[in-house]
Amino acid sequence: MPSEQRVNKLKRVAEARQAGFTVVIEDVYDPHNLGAISRSCDAFGIQQINVIFETHPAFDPKEVGKNSSTATNKWLDYRIHHGTERALKALMSEGWTLVAAALDPDAESIYEADLCLPRIALLFGNEKTGLSATALALADRKVMIPMRGIAQSMNVSVSAALCIYEVTRQRLARCPQALRMAPEEIAGTLDYFLEMHEQLGKRNKKRRVERAKARRSKPVDSSL
Repeated sequence: MPSEQRVNKLKRVAEARQAGFTVVIEDVYDPHNLGAISRSCDAFGIQQINVIFETHPAFDPKEVGKNSSTATNKWLDYRIHHGTERALKALMSEGWTLVAAALDPDAESIYEADLCLPRIALLFGNEKTGLSATALALADRKVMIPMRGIAQSMNVSVSAALCIYEVTRQRLARCPQALRMAPEEIAGTLDYFLEMHEQLGKRNKKRRVERAKARRSKPVDSSL
């Protein structure tokens, strides 16, 4: 069982999670980029990340990219999709407004776009090619980060962090009621944290036992 101090910390984090805000990552090929995005999501209170695998091999976000996520991936909820069109249509049917981050002539400046939405899903694409034509066609809106330098793009994890920050800033300033989760959502998130805590405890115990066995079975150098 977790200590009372640990339970209280998990409860505080659950209560601080944002309602109506998710991130969608399409065909990221570097797990460390997904790990870095996960760290930003955790920092700004996004609990669920939608990960789409269509053209790139799938991997488990909870097991890959641990260093760049600083282990925050253990506490997040990853919703895995196999296919862009199916994934985005499912989100649309759930009432999410799809906002694609893209260098596109129709994209609004993220500083000027009204992102105070009740259910917003930010879409980010592949490191080399960005979002697919399917994702851009299904997006309700497009936003971009204005660049003042020679380069006109940034690493996807940096772009995600900036966009997540701007959405959070607008929500806090103009529609703070949109951030607050319902009591049952907070309770569900806390239950998820406690489940993850139990699983991690069992896994860490198993690893300690395995390391102890390995040390005992290590041959002694008789020449010493």
